Amino acid sequence: MLEDGTVMTESAAITLHLADVAGSTTLVPAAGDPDRPAFLRWLIFLVANVYPTYTYADDPSRFVHRADATQSFREAVDEYAKKLYSILEGQARAPWFLGERFSALDVYVCVMTRWRPRRPWFAEHAPKLFAIATAAEDVPELKPAWRRNYA
Repeated sequence: MLEDGTVMTESAAITLHLADVAGSTTLVPAAGDPDRPAFLRWLIFLVANVYPTYTYADDPSRFVHRADATQSFREAVDEYAKKLYSILEGQARAPWFLGERFSALDVYVCVMTRWRPRRPWFAEHAPKLFAIATAAEDVPELKPAWRRNYA
């Protein structure tokens, strides 16, 4: 909740807002930084393309009303998510998504690789994303959050 009582939603908006309020470019490249366009592109790609696959597949009955179609719908959406992750894999650099710079994208990757199709799939099919995720787990400032949420 913001100081004026307004509720802010949407993770990308929250990420950008917090960087602005903190006056920090640690996790979000500043305007004019050469990494900023790629950061914005892939942040929005994650929330506009990958996130919805979980919305659809977590509860297919919201979108498909025949019981026999629900499972195939979820499988199709999960396969589409894998294609999207393959696009991200092709764009990821090392050691972090943007290369040498750690950013909020790496936090997203760390969290989202815990979701379907889960870490073993990423280890086999998206090794750069898997490496980013496991490296992000070792960032000292984030360890308390990982323990709180994934213990």
